[in-house]
Amino acid sequence: MNLIFLISLTSLFVILVWYIVSPILEGTTNIPEQINQDELMRKKTVLMRQIKELEMDHHIGNISNEDFIDNRNGLKNEISKLLENIN
Repeated sequence: MNLIFLISLTSLFVILVWYIVSPILEGTTNIPEQINQDELMRKKTVLMRQIKELEMDHHIGNISNEDFIDNRNGLKNEISKLLENIN
């Protein structure tokens, strides 16, 4: 009985170690699609907030018209690139 228990315990340990170590040795990273989508949505939200802050600064007069237009177009281009990657 003790021999069967020892073999079972050893087998379980080997399977557990293999399960943990095999992804590291393969070198592949399988990032779930949902996590990637959530990250893209967070980046989009941050960029949209930056546009709002930029518009407020321009309205107050802290930013010139040229800087406002350049920065706003840059942020909009970044959002457009993100939206292409979001399903």
